[in-house]
Amino acid sequence: MSQDGTDTPEAPAPVLAVLRVRVDLTQDEATSMVLRARLFAGIQYISQQLTGTGPLQLDGNNWRLTLRGADGPELARKSFAAAKLLRERILVDLSLPSHIGVHAAVIGNDEALLEQALKHCEQLQEHAPENAIAVSPDMFRVLEGEVQEQLSPPAPLHGDTLPAALFPPKASAHGELLREELLRSLTSPAVRRLHYVGFRLQKKEPPSLDIFDVFVMPSVEVRRRSTASIEALAGLSSDLLRQTGIDSPLGQLTESVQQATTYLAPQRTTFQEAFQRHPSMVILGDPGSGKTTLMRWLAVVGAGGPLAMHAALGSTAPALPLLISVGHLAQIRASLGRGASVVEAIAHLFHQRGLASDEASLRRFLERSLDQGECLVLLDGLDEVRSEARADLMRWLEDFAARYPLNRFIASARQVGYVGLALPGAVEVELGPFEDDQVRRYVHSFHRAYRQWEEGVPDDIAADQEAERLLTALFANQRLHELSRNPFILASLALIHRAEGQLPRHRVQAYEIFARTLCETWGQARRLTASTGDEAQIRYEEEAVPVLGRLALEMHRQWPNGVAPEDFVIATLATALRERDGISDEEAERSAREFLHRAGKDVQILMERGPQRWGFLHLTFQEFFAAVGLHASESFVDEAMAHLFDPRWQEILRLGVGYMALVQKRPEAARRFIQKVLGHQETGVRRVLTETLKKQVPLAALLASEAGDALPVSLQNQIAEDFCLWLCSMPRLIGGPILEEIRLSEFASRFTPYLERMTQGEELSRRANAIEFSAELNPDQLLQFINLARSDDAANVKAVAVHLSRKAPRDQAIAILEALLTDTSSFVQIGAAIELIVQYPDHRRKTVDIILAHENMVLAFFVVAALSRMEGAGELAEEIIQSWEKSNDPDSLSFASLIREMPATFPSSQPRMHSPGGLLKMLDSPQQAVRQSAMLALNNSKTLEALGPLRQLTLSSDPLDSESAMTAIWNIANATGLHSLPPDSLESKNPLLADEE
Repeated sequence: MSQDGTDTPEAPAPVLAVLRVRVDLTQDEATSMVLRARLFAGIQYISQQLTGTGPLQLDGNNWRLTLRGADGPELARKSFAAAKLLRERILVDLSLPSHIGVHAAVIGNDEALLEQALKHCEQLQEHAPENAIAVSPDMFRVLEGEVQEQLSPPAPLHGDTLPAALFPPKASAHGELLREELLRSLTSPAVRRLHYVGFRLQKKEPPSLDIFDVFVMPSVEVRRRSTASIEALAGLSSDLLRQTGIDSPLGQLTESVQQATTYLAPQRTTFQEAFQRHPSMVILGDPGSGKTTLMRWLAVVGAGGPLAMHAALGSTAPALPLLISVGHLAQIRASLGRGASVVEAIAHLFHQRGLASDEASLRRFLERSLDQGECLVLLDGLDEVRSEARADLMRWLEDFAARYPLNRFIASARQVGYVGLALPGAVEVELGPFEDDQVRRYVHSFHRAYRQWEEGVPDDIAADQEAERLLTALFANQRLHELSRNPFILASLALIHRAEGQLPRHRVQAYEIFARTLCETWGQARRLTASTGDEAQIRYEEEAVPVLGRLALEMHRQWPNGVAPEDFVIATLATALRERDGISDEEAERSAREFLHRAGKDVQILMERGPQRWGFLHLTFQEFFAAVGLHASESFVDEAMAHLFDPRWQEILRLGVGYMALVQKRPEAARRFIQKVLGHQETGVRRVLTETLKKQVPLAALLASEAGDALPVSLQNQIAEDFCLWLCSMPRLIGGPILEEIRLSEFASRFTPYLERMTQGEELSRRANAIEFSAELNPDQLLQFINLARSDDAANVKAVAVHLSRKAPRDQAIAILEALLTDTSSFVQIGAAIELIVQYPDHRRKTVDIILAHENMVLAFFVVAALSRMEGAGELAEEIIQSWEKSNDPDSLSFASLIREMPATFPSSQPRMHSPGGLLKMLDSPQQAVRQSAMLALNNSKTLEALGPLRQLTLSSDPLDSESAMTAIWNIANATGLHSLPPDSLESKNPLLADEE
């Protein structure tokens, strides 16, 4: 432990394997000496094949060989192989009987643990049958597959205290130990294999994948909690806890709980590191964040013994994992009575699962193991208990943990509904969403495991190709990318992808499949073990679409952050149910509460985001159900036209069009709606949206990308042509992000001929944009478009080659930029030089040498001035400035003096503050610098009065003025909410636009 009281991670502990052999030498002394020498040579030979310390003769008949390594399973396999080889040499070559013991342990630098390991191996050898190898259970559990099958399972060698596996295998007269029976149960398919249900798959049965094959180590955020009991927190009374349950104190008693709680500053780390630092913990996470999978993985790893756990987590834990569903444990307690102890309930639960023939013996074994601190207690699903019973159950579990403090405890719970569980030395860890590299690892692992399960043989090459196709689809779409950070949703998307051969061509189809599955089958999928009864479901068409659709729409309208009070949720659900079923208000409210229980507690498509506050599993599903609900009420078109350009409604519009065209199979309705959007013109103050910004064009393109081939080809081509013209006429900061949203859709393939035509057009800015956007859409032709830009006569177009060089491989990009240093345009030269020194710091000196060799002093001045202000480049700049100062060249002396006189920092690019009226006057200035300064200031303003003069500037023949004015209009429209506020609230603010004809 460090001086500040926080735990420090233990150093990686070396693993020791001990091989001990006794050979009975009964011959005469001369023969015995020969045999002993041959035995020594054999042990020496085996030692040389491994990383060993050499053989040690303990006495005339006993020998010991110790091996070291960092990886327990690998060292165990090598040690067992060495023991078999030694046995064979003694038995075959020397024709002597032997007794061999083999043991491995994580000892670190602890002399006591070393002595303990040596002593244990000595006991194994002492009681090993003649010509047999006695292998410790810790070693046996990491000898997987064919190696493990060569041994009999661990059974007592001597009394009930020395279990060992034997080679050659022998039947045990004592039967298997309860410990081995418990550990074997944790490697059964019910725990070790993950079953996926609910999706249409190529095989009839759901896939069953080994947890080791698909598990990805999660990231966590660590916070320390107090170890005070729940009832003692800030003196909370039992009456209050009984009245409010355990969920309500989050809302009513937050302040008291916080005062009784000590938190660490959030520490982002891997679960592996948290496991090494903290002996016990509570794992918190949202539904689908991987809590239960992590608990199952810990149980299976723990069942492999300390060697397996050290290999997987860099640390060890008590040798007997107890995986317990808290929900099931609560049911057992209810059946046994409140007076039952936790150990009695666990024994009863395990006995119900078929473990041990005698429940009383099992209970005594558990009590003894817990008393000796031999257990890793895994309490999964603290939240899966009725809220009114949760406080009492938590106290019951706290008393249990306090009674057996030598053990290690790990519990899991949802964020909501958890107020604390006092475990000895525990911290809270919050499971974080997957990062991109974790998403990649999971997708590759999943596809490899799935293909092997499906075909019976591994095919990693084909699996990796499928994985990359899925990853491309996930990372190409921002919403899918966000969804993939939730492990359960990622697994579901991977299942959809595998079932269909790809993700559906349009995301709305993937959402529809997932939403249906979530409603109907997740209750079964998320169980710790196979369910014994029917799961609560929400019928998709009959309930989810109309009821959840209504709730999603009202939440979108009234609670923009996606979280609404429970009273609002109940009232909205009750209204939907009353209108659907024609029931009374009282019955509707009762049905609404029952529906919320199924949707939130069982199916979990809704989540309790705080005390009595609810939201959808992900905002994407709120938007999806809002769109679906509008279609269910036949009000989609009217609602969409009322919010046509409102950014908050764009996702609902896009999903609504996709749903209409591809799920409802109404392509003609989709065509009419998109044509209506394309021809839409705003009036009054909003005219700027459609006449100047022409926002209907990119919106129509986004909608067309959702509808796909459901639209007529002629309409697709018309929209594609209009969009490409709009794209290349707009400032890149406006058009670029919209193209990025459409880029990987099939609809984007229609842009190529129109952009190609514009790369040959006369208008410079359109030509430059067309080349750059064409390169983005066709990255395999990057070099072709770079050369096209370089060959253009206009400097503005040539400069595109500088931008595109960033997408080229390093060596190729440097070669392109170095060639541009000799261009006839100073604008292009400076751009290439700055790009080189900024993007390739290790190439700066060579770049400067090239520039100086060309004797272009203007270019050299700009580069050296830039270098003098770059971190890490000042020494190079100073070297050049000093060389200029020592020369007799007037230009060199002048440029050196200019750089010396420049201020240490560049002046602020922000213009002086002016009143709105002053900025409007500046727009009429004959000086371009003044106009540009005014437009820069207006960019972040809400000055609607500026829209009129700015519209005039968009018609300027000067591309800098027209582009800056268009950007300012776009930003003012966003800043003022021009897309969403009622027109009559804006008209009076802008008489110039309101009266325009």
